[in-house]
Amino acid sequence: MIFDRVENAKRYLGISENLDRAFKYMMETDLSALEDGRHEIDGENVFVNVMHAATKADMGEYEFHEKYYDIQIDLEGNEDILFGTKYQEITKPYQEDIDAGMGICQSEALCHLGAGKFAVCEPLEPHLPGRAADGREQEIRKAVIKVHK
Repeated sequence: MIFDRVENAKRYLGISENLDRAFKYMMETDLSALEDGRHEIDGENVFVNVMHAATKADMGEYEFHEKYYDIQIDLEGNEDILFGTKYQEITKPYQEDIDAGMGICQSEALCHLGAGKFAVCEPLEPHLPGRAADGREQEIRKAVIKVHK
């Protein structure tokens, strides 16, 4: 997990070429100007999904990916994202075609996203985005940069 401000993303250059592309894109692009939908950065290696989503106050299930990092960025509104370290139960086994699985996990860390902040969810790292910040459900607009490991 990485949690920081967008202007500090340069600190993380050098982890991998694909993450470098994503961090540079994030720092150089006005993500809020992008239309909702998928935008290619480097084909299947790095792309961004821009979307509207409703935050939820209930716990929900944690997700995980095997092939991709997620870089979560709120463009309008804010959300909390929870991170865990170990699944107690896998409720939806990993599906390679969507690079996702789901499960129940004990929360280990909470990050409050919002304007100018980002969170990197590593492959296999349990994470639960879309949590209502301060328990207040709201409609948000966000970008998720998918980065092949």
